[in-house]
Amino acid sequence: MFEQIKTIIFGVYWLEVCIFVGFLSLGFLLEQKFKFKKPRKWFLKFNGLIIQRGLSMLAYFIPYLDVVNTYIPLISPTHPFLVRLFLPNFIADSVEMIQRIPFLPFVYLMLGYGILIRYKIPKDRFVRFNIMYGILIISFQGILHEIFITFNNVFFTDPVDKGESALLAFIIWIIIFIPCFLRALFGKYEGNTFMREAIEVHLGRDGPDFVWWDRTKKDKAPKKPKK
Repeated sequence: MFEQIKTIIFGVYWLEVCIFVGFLSLGFLLEQKFKFKKPRKWFLKFNGLIIQRGLSMLAYFIPYLDVVNTYIPLISPTHPFLVRLFLPNFIADSVEMIQRIPFLPFVYLMLGYGILIRYKIPKDRFVRFNIMYGILIISFQGILHEIFITFNNVFFTDPVDKGESALLAFIIWIIIFIPCFLRALFGKYEGNTFMREAIEVHLGRDGPDFVWWDRTKKDKAPKKPKK
């Protein structure tokens, strides 16, 4: 017990912590004395942007864990390098969580759609857009996973063949997830109009003055001169 407390106390980089706290204190004193406005706005916008992009990427975390939990056990015997590439330590620890709670994707779907989308939490529409995108993905995963497992057990008996078929299915899912993570990171909406419309319908209006995304382009288009 004493050794653990000693490790916690002396294992922290206290110099870096003091420097960080000192910079925060100095910034607070300067802001109070000179009443800076623009740096405060920039700081709030920057933090808001980080939170928006972080939550948007986090919306695909549970769907990705469900894919990893389904295919990685079949791939690991034949392709251990790919397992290390797509299964870092924090993902591996999270997979243990989804293995202990097998109905976690269903809970994510119910809470995401029943609470977050229903009551517009959070207010940022881009975050809710990615949450709804993740809900659409996870709602199809259960059916597709069951089809794959049945197909794999019926047509393949060799573990190597099962691993190769799982690798092919996993690559298809990775092709789906990588654009989702990149769009969430760079703040881009789905370019496919069908998918965009399907998600926007579930999000609904954000207030009485809300303008739908497809109408904004029409409003900016130059009007034809009257004859």
